[in-house]
Amino acid sequence: MMSVIVVMSTVLALVPFYLLGTFPTGYLVAKLHGVDITAVGSGNVGATNVSRVVGKRAGLLTLLVDVFKGAFGMALASGLSHKPDFICLSGIAVVAGHCFSVPPYLKGGKGVATALGVIAVLSAKSAIVALVVFLSVFTTKRIVSLASMCAALAVPAYAIVANLPDYVAASEACIAVLLLYRHRENIQRLIEGREPKFTTKK
Repeated sequence: MMSVIVVMSTVLALVPFYLLGTFPTGYLVAKLHGVDITAVGSGNVGATNVSRVVGKRAGLLTLLVDVFKGAFGMALASGLSHKPDFICLSGIAVVAGHCFSVPPYLKGGKGVATALGVIAVLSAKSAIVALVVFLSVFTTKRIVSLASMCAALAVPAYAIVANLPDYVAASEACIAVLLLYRHRENIQRLIEGREPKFTTKK
């Protein structure tokens, strides 16, 4: 009975972090420009689609706020609890909130920027590895989804090789799974050779 109560109280405690993750940065930024981002381009609310449809500055603003959202969630969790497990679960909840926002009002994003904010707090070196891999793949292929997935896979791989704490490695693996799942349509397009290269509105 006690274990059930602990699990339920933990789940309830994670709800605010999930709700933080659902903050619709891209949707609001695009709306400021008179655009319903869910109805144009890929329909995704992330920085990539905002950049393509609205422009570079709007995309960059979306990116920065979404990264901050992830980092802020981790900082908030650290201020509320000193338990590593809860802090890591809070980070996963923030990413999940971004990826799976409450339907049908908004479609969630792919979670890459928010995940970067979470991972930067979990392990700065992991975040650096993610950025290096992302930039390496992106500059070569100019495909955001491919670069994002490669970076997502590199993070837990680095955690294992660098012998980071188990809770860090497990959290980064869970986040990688979330990101790969959200990119499942991109994976299909990559297999079929239909995934577009990155362009922005001038």
